[in-house]
Amino acid sequence: MIRLALLGATGRMGTRVLDLLADDDRFQLVAALTTPDDPRLGEQIRVADRSLTVTDACDAPIDVLLDFSVPAGTMSWLDRCQSACTAMVIGPTGHTEDELQRIEAAASSIAILKATNFSVGINLLLSLVGDVANRLGDAYDVEIIEHHHNKKVDAPSGTAVSLLDALIEATGRDRERDPIFGRKGNTETRPKTQIGVHAIRMGDTVGHHEVHFAGPGETISIQHTAHSRDTFARGALEAAAWIDTKPPGRYTMENVLTGSREGHPK
Repeated sequence: MIRLALLGATGRMGTRVLDLLADDDRFQLVAALTTPDDPRLGEQIRVADRSLTVTDACDAPIDVLLDFSVPAGTMSWLDRCQSACTAMVIGPTGHTEDELQRIEAAASSIAILKATNFSVGINLLLSLVGDVANRLGDAYDVEIIEHHHNKKVDAPSGTAVSLLDALIEATGRDRERDPIFGRKGNTETRPKTQIGVHAIRMGDTVGHHEVHFAGPGETISIQHTAHSRDTFARGALEAAAWIDTKPPGRYTMENVLTGSREGHPK
């Protein structure tokens, strides 16, 4: 049985993971973790027939840390996981470049899977958009639109950034020149290689992403809608089960979905 610690246990995603763990016999939840300033620190929670205290520390052995906190939470546990040789599954987005470099460096000593989105459908979309853009060429304009709930703090979403990265990597476009994040004022004629990225924050939308390719006389649209956070929670638990016992390396959801054992920088 995999000894799992859940970081961000009191958040929206953490709560869904806790509910799903009640029926998942692959895991033993050894810690429900949060930040020292969380008002729910010290609260008792139940998972199946067990009761745990929400805490900001854990002395018990951990096989995998599943992180659904915030970037600061990730970084506060990164060194501890390295010292204890604990694998990490990292879900928060919005890490700085310096923080991302620290995560990459840590992957030389522990197994780390970082994903902007744990949904099977989104990861399929990530594999499709680059191929579509490559086939259509610069004759087709590309726009990314993402919708999330009104409490999401980072924009654009990590998934939208991953879609942008997939498009840039597949087409060889310029990471600094070609993306434009929203438009205002006189933006002049749209350059052929430009990729527009737009963020919408409203209501309780779980997650919706669209990629549009518009060319002469037609538009091709690919979209994905998450109907429940359980979609992400299930994927994250699959990732946690998969990464257990893997050697040090930097893994992605593509490794989980394809069964590939080889870690790679991403």
